[in-house]
Amino acid sequence: MINFTTLIQLQFNKMCGTGKLFRSSLTGQQIWDLYISGFNKEQNPIFRDPNSSTHNCNLCKNFIRRYGNIVAVDENYDILTMFDVTECGDYTNVAKTLSDTIKRSAIANVFFETFDELNSLPYESCNKNATNFKLGIDKNVKRYTKEEAEKYGVVKPNEIRTFNHLHLYLPKQFVSMSNKSIESIMSDYRDAKNVFQRTMKEIPLDTLNLVKDLIQQGSLLDGQTHLYKIEQIIPFKQQYDNMDVYKRDNWCWMVSSNLPYAKFKNELIGVLCTELAEGKELNAACQAWNKRVDPVNYMKAVASITKKQIEEARKFVEENGYEESFNRRFATIDDIKASEILHINIGKGDIKNISIFDEVKPTSTKHKRSEFYGIEEVSIDKFMTDILPNCTSVEAFLSNKHEGNMVSLTTTNIKESKPIFKWSNNYSWTFNGNLAGKSQIKEAVKVAGGKVDGVLRFSIMWSGINLDNSDLDAHCIEPHHNEIYFGRKFSHETTGELDIDIMQPLSQMPNGAVENIVYPQLIKMVDGTYKFFVRQYNARNSQGFKAEIEFNGESYYYEYNQPVRGDIMVANVTLNDGQFSIEHLLPTTRLTKELYGLQTGEFHKVNLVCLSPNHWGNNNIGNKHYFFMLNDCICPTSIRSFHNENLIPELAQHRKVLEVLGNTTMIGSTNKQLSGLGFNATVRDELIVKLSGSFKRLIKIKF
Repeated sequence: MINFTTLIQLQFNKMCGTGKLFRSSLTGQQIWDLYISGFNKEQNPIFRDPNSSTHNCNLCKNFIRRYGNIVAVDENYDILTMFDVTECGDYTNVAKTLSDTIKRSAIANVFFETFDELNSLPYESCNKNATNFKLGIDKNVKRYTKEEAEKYGVVKPNEIRTFNHLHLYLPKQFVSMSNKSIESIMSDYRDAKNVFQRTMKEIPLDTLNLVKDLIQQGSLLDGQTHLYKIEQIIPFKQQYDNMDVYKRDNWCWMVSSNLPYAKFKNELIGVLCTELAEGKELNAACQAWNKRVDPVNYMKAVASITKKQIEEARKFVEENGYEESFNRRFATIDDIKASEILHINIGKGDIKNISIFDEVKPTSTKHKRSEFYGIEEVSIDKFMTDILPNCTSVEAFLSNKHEGNMVSLTTTNIKESKPIFKWSNNYSWTFNGNLAGKSQIKEAVKVAGGKVDGVLRFSIMWSGINLDNSDLDAHCIEPHHNEIYFGRKFSHETTGELDIDIMQPLSQMPNGAVENIVYPQLIKMVDGTYKFFVRQYNARNSQGFKAEIEFNGESYYYEYNQPVRGDIMVANVTLNDGQFSIEHLLPTTRLTKELYGLQTGEFHKVNLVCLSPNHWGNNNIGNKHYFFMLNDCICPTSIRSFHNENLIPELAQHRKVLEVLGNTTMIGSTNKQLSGLGFNATVRDELIVKLSGSFKRLIKIKF
């Protein structure tokens, strides 16, 4: 036993030298069964009674079951086991059997112990400063009683015997000192390996090189930001393709461990590569990429700044007369001259001013979006040129989905201060959430490419500030009993799809995890009931979830504020002859809410219609936004007064300092401000308006 333990310790040291340890897919019990059955009768004689043999020891059994399936991967990506030893007497056949069997099995997990776990086991007292930790018990001493001597017959009364047992010493690098459980640690590494392996299997090298070329030739918006990821993943793909097939799994375990790009496939650039690998047409894939990438906010600097940088920025601002320009506030309707607010080209290059609406009070009645089905739809250009000039009042229908459209105009306290923006006035704007622009593209990026524009959508959200790292899954059972979930993400019968699958919220989406099932086309769906529910796949520290179901432009919200166990049914949505109906299985919150002091589900008077200041007068800088400023609309929080991406180039060189300045000189909310709805001309959106003039009408404006 002592010689065998010494040999496996030497082999184990070699395994630890690879830097990573893993667990085989063979269970500890299977290893033990192989171990004990590998001895013949001569090698494993009866010790005390017919039920006891020399090697059938509980302490050795516990060691084998807990640690016998530890493996490593050598430089050739072959499996190493602690039983790769020879010339070990009675253990020779056992060691060979275990070694051969384990090497034929796949790796299932990484191997780690935690300090807290080791400290709870009956091995030896643990010290966090130790360099090695004992696994198992090396020996124990037993004094036999007179009764035991008479019973067993092979020992004498008061005889003292020392029993040696299998044990190992584990280097500190494989002992976690954090509060994370072993299961959580294994899950993190396993998820990274699985995603990395899917990248290697599913994305061809040609596709990676194609995307690299697309970025270098400028075909992908903001592609240069993601180029380094492609350049890092290509060598791994080349190595994978040139490797023996049976070694690829071992290689993936080794390479993915702590690799920053292990989850490449789940990242934005990985989504594009996957689409191309799955056969999506090149131009369509590029367009989809450009829709996902938000061009509005990516320039925000977050790097630390030095005292020297602060002094250089202060000196530049003061010497060039910009100090007064950064003293900013909410703009009010009194600040705006009608001739400056909105200018539009109406065909021959003529300029026409848009009037201010302050005459008619709207009727405060709630509406469902379904009431607006079939109303006239017009483009924003047609609305501006042909319809708006003839109106005396405009009312806008405020919907829950407009939360990201809420916008406020800002300006300087000193009117004649020097312009700091790329356009020739000192007005700017800030969207809800302190963004320079509201964009459905940005939302798509936040949810890792999930689609939100289908005819039926089921989304769940959890974690975020609650730090809930549970693995929740969105499910839908369709009318013909097909089920959409992580194991079958796409339904060929209905084209419904689970397009986001999050397994590790805190590492994948730390600001709040989301899963999303969407049905893109009504014509593809079948009549019947669609059953939506949430399944707890791995509870970890479950604290609940929020859910949303949307169809016909109406959203239903649900909150489940307790640990999730098993399946939680949310709602059944029935499709019948093209019409949806819903049965709520969880309590719903009210379908309207307050945005900037205004109730959704109602029409609100529009005080002012204008373009964003970067398109006032002769300016034509950057994305055009359309603003519908609403009566009694008050931003309830402090907002940024400027955004770095809008600053003139000479100020942008100090963007790091100015970014901090913008975050520390927020404008406090006031009752007198211009706030309302803003729409990016480059983003698909819509607004229902009620118009008065020569006659009254209801229309839907399409952006």
